[in-house]
Amino acid sequence: MTTHSLRRRALVPLAGLLGLFATLGTFGAPALTATEQDEKILYLTAVDQNGKSVTDLTTKEVLIREDNQDREVVSVKRSTQPLSVVILADTTKASGATGIMSRQGSTAGSAELIRDIRTAVGGFVKDMAAASPESQMELMEFGQAAITITKMTSNVADLDKGIARLFPKPDAASVLLEAIIEASKSLSKTKTPRRAIVALNVEPGDEQSRQNIRQLHDELSKSRAGLWAVSLQVGTNRNAARGLVLETLTANTGGRREFIHAESALEAMMKNFADNLLSQYEVTYRRPGGGKAQGVLVGVMRDGLKLYASRIPPQ
Repeated sequence: MTTHSLRRRALVPLAGLLGLFATLGTFGAPALTATEQDEKILYLTAVDQNGKSVTDLTTKEVLIREDNQDREVVSVKRSTQPLSVVILADTTKASGATGIMSRQGSTAGSAELIRDIRTAVGGFVKDMAAASPESQMELMEFGQAAITITKMTSNVADLDKGIARLFPKPDAASVLLEAIIEASKSLSKTKTPRRAIVALNVEPGDEQSRQNIRQLHDELSKSRAGLWAVSLQVGTNRNAARGLVLETLTANTGGRREFIHAESALEAMMKNFADNLLSQYEVTYRRPGGGKAQGVLVGVMRDGLKLYASRIPPQ
C-alpha cells in the first residue's frame, strides 16, 4: 500500500460527538525526550471483509495519530487482559411479537424469538468464558426498565440462570439507551481496562429513553467501554433516532454495529462479536506528557481490513 492510499483508506475517520476532523499529513512521529514522553494503551480489533478477526498484525503495521499529530507506536500485541462485559438483552414487546412463528399467525412466536435471544446470549457467554475464564460478564434487560438480571461474575452457571429468566414483557417499550448508561456506570467500577457493552435488540422498537447523545457519550467516555450492537431487523422500518445514536456511539467507542434479518443469524453474530473481542490487540504508543488529547485515529498498513478502535484517547 502506498502512503497516499494509506491516508485515504486505512485510518479510522475521526468525527462525531467531539466534532473532530483530522487533516491528514505525512506520517512520521516526532521524537520525544525521556522527560516529555508518556505511554498510553488503546485496544484495537481488526477484521477482514467477512468480519473474521485478523490476528497477525505487527507493530510496524499500526499507525496512531492523536490530535492531528503522529505518535510513535511502541508495541502491538494480542491482549491477555481479562474483559468486563455487560450484555444488554431485549425483553420488550418487540422481542415477543415478531418471531417467525408469530408472523405466520401462531401464538408460538414469542417463545420462538426469545428462545433465539437466549441461545445467542448463552453462546456468547460460553465462548467468552472458555477463551478467557478470568473475564467477567453482567446480564441486563431493557424491556420497560433497565434491570440487572445477573451481576458481574465469571460464573457461567449464574449467567445461564439469568439467561433462562429472560422473557418478553407484554406492552413493554424499550429503554436501550438508558440501559447503556447503567451498563457504563457498572463498568466504571471494574478493575480491568478492557471493557465492553454488547447490546442485542429488535428493530423497530418503541424507544422511550430520555437520555440524549451527549449524556450517553459522557458515560461511555468515563467507563472507557466499547459499545457493540446487533439489531434483528424485522420488516422495513427502523427506529431512526435510536439507530443514529447507536451508529455514532459504536463508531466513537471502538465497537461494531450490525443488522441481521433472521433470528437464526443471532447466534452466529454474537459468536462473531465474542471472537472479535477476544482477539483485540493492545497497542502501546507514546505521546507528550501532561495535558489531555481530544481525539485519536488508528490506521494499518494493510489492504482490506476494518478497524474498531476508540476515537476517545486514553487518559
